[in-house]
Amino acid sequence: MRYPKLRDRIAGFLDIPVHIPSPVNYGNDLLTKVDGGFLHVRSERTELILSPEALGTVFLLPAIAMRRRLVGGACDPVWLGNTERILEQVNEWWGWQEIRPGFAPGNLGQPSRGVGLAFSLGVDSFYSCFFADPPPNLLILASGFDVPIERKDILIPMCNSLATVAEVSGKDWTVIETDLRKHRLFRRVSWEASHGAAVAFLGHLLQEHIGSLLISSSYDQNHLGPWGSHPDLDPYWSSSRLSVRSIGHEVSRSEKIRRLVNHPVARSLMKDHLRVCWEYPSSLGNCGYCHKCVLLRMTLLWFAPGLKLRTLPEDIPLVQAIEALPPLPNDLSLNFRRELIGHLDPPVDRALQKLIRRSEESIQKITHGSL
Repeated sequence: MRYPKLRDRIAGFLDIPVHIPSPVNYGNDLLTKVDGGFLHVRSERTELILSPEALGTVFLLPAIAMRRRLVGGACDPVWLGNTERILEQVNEWWGWQEIRPGFAPGNLGQPSRGVGLAFSLGVDSFYSCFFADPPPNLLILASGFDVPIERKDILIPMCNSLATVAEVSGKDWTVIETDLRKHRLFRRVSWEASHGAAVAFLGHLLQEHIGSLLISSSYDQNHLGPWGSHPDLDPYWSSSRLSVRSIGHEVSRSEKIRRLVNHPVARSLMKDHLRVCWEYPSSLGNCGYCHKCVLLRMTLLWFAPGLKLRTLPEDIPLVQAIEALPPLPNDLSLNFRRELIGHLDPPVDRALQKLIRRSEESIQKITHGSL
């Protein structure tokens, strides 16, 4: 969590709540104001619904992290009841106070029939696209999350990839543009802690079209830890109209890639459309030398050594790319690398083991320094 700024500390001390607007707005281009800051959401293909539950989902964690109460008018009673479980979980993980929101319970709603999948074109969401049960029928790409909405040079190719994957796999698709990550209050919490709520927000915006939203788990069930999207947290963003589900945590990341490269349709689509890079993304796709890109290169070397992705440059030799990487910052990330040991060419394996040792030493220093 980022340290509260003076304005937030004063608001918390004076018990000034964060007010969520009560009206429900419908349309393709919506604007609202929360805690003095504007929030804009837009979709050319799909009508959106901006409800108290949608806004409450993205501003609950920032509010309580700043020790402020989230308040509003009537909202979905299932969503309101679930906030108690959310507060218990984040208090256990990060020590945030359990400041219960102040809403009146409204009326229950009826869910729509569709199943949506938050689809980033990454490994986890590709796996969910082809192996989720029940399968999604709507792929949802967020513009403004990993890639800023101003980067049209990247977002336009991503939208084209989304449309191609949807067409080939027999699904519908939509893109939601939002400046949520620029909102002053939302920025008070790290993306690592808030991204699950942001993804659930997409589902609430689309509750006229889907009754279930699938969020692809970043980690498998044997290596879970405090994280913004988590099987123990994601379902509690649900309402009576929208069921939020975490999927894919029963399978390791390397196993996901193994299944994808052995699926004829998925393998073909991944060649042109797989994107994992968020540090240095480009119109082509991935940089080829950051931690996530190098992890992908190593995993493909294990399961599909002859497979070359057009979205993944390999200008820097793999051993050299591994040696150039800075230490990894946490043990959760190291787990992805540890499972590759013993499955790669000897020079690559040795470079990977050195990276893991460097990272372990760095993490230990940081941990001891914070005690």
